[in-house]
Amino acid sequence: MKFKYNLILASLFLSAVSFAQDLTGTWEGTVGGNGCKLVIFHVSDSCFGYTYDTGMGYCKANFTGKYNNSSKRLTGKNTSFIERTLLHSLSVYKLTYSKRGDEEYLTGRAAAKTVGAKIASFGMPIPITYRKVKNSIDTTKFIAAKIDAYNDEKEKIETGEKNIASRVEPIKDSPVIKSIDPSPGLRSIKESRTSKLIQTIETTADSIKLILYDNGEIDGDTVTVFDNGKLIIDRLALSLKPYEVSIAINKKDSLHNIELMANNLGSIPPNTAYMLILAGKERYELHLSSDFSVNAQVNIKFKTE
Repeated sequence: MKFKYNLILASLFLSAVSFAQDLTGTWEGTVGGNGCKLVIFHVSDSCFGYTYDTGMGYCKANFTGKYNNSSKRLTGKNTSFIERTLLHSLSVYKLTYSKRGDEEYLTGRAAAKTVGAKIASFGMPIPITYRKVKNSIDTTKFIAAKIDAYNDEKEKIETGEKNIASRVEPIKDSPVIKSIDPSPGLRSIKESRTSKLIQTIETTADSIKLILYDNGEIDGDTVTVFDNGKLIIDRLALSLKPYEVSIAINKKDSLHNIELMANNLGSIPPNTAYMLILAGKERYELHLSSDFSVNAQVNIKFKTE
């Protein structure tokens, strides 16, 4: 089943609102003496992801909730099963965020959601404790669909910086691009994927021009590009029109790891891009492919003559 996976735009909502705490990450702990996990993607005041519980089999279910930053309370519920064994039911959650030293916790109670399950459990909630074990997350179709919904509602993201990419017209004068730190959610998504090195380019030029097109049939591919982990192109819609940026390179800034990340797979998977790199008199033509697990990487090194 095809689904869009525009994580990038939604993740930048984290920059639009100042939060004291970003719950995005993987949380593990215990519920009723059994192992459990909560995976959260935090956007504005909304959290969505999935829960995973063991004990008398296992249960993996989609999760959605709201986080109140003032009270540090997360209220949520399972919306549907992903997979399970018998004797498991959907739950509702009331959790409170706390931090002890460097450790972050969500503690509270989980209770049965349906009437039948409530009767079976005598309506008694179960104490639950989660500890954040990492900031990165794995993803599901539910997470992807939720992010697409946010993308449709809000196309323009306030990041506190001037928008550094135009998805409509190419930048004709190819300015030297200004890089910015990605939001925690965006960084988490990038780091959850591996990067495949396509080529290493060595040059004596003091700048390179990077030009992007769609590679082949125009099918709605969008990409985000990083330079040494910083955001330089945000959710660019690839087309037959060139999109150009220039990157300064010198002795002090001699290595540039350029990573191209797929925001979606277009109508013809995988996400494909044609990248033309102009470095002095040298010209490099690259055909890049990326998907939801692999980024395409090109390294550029400055060398003295």
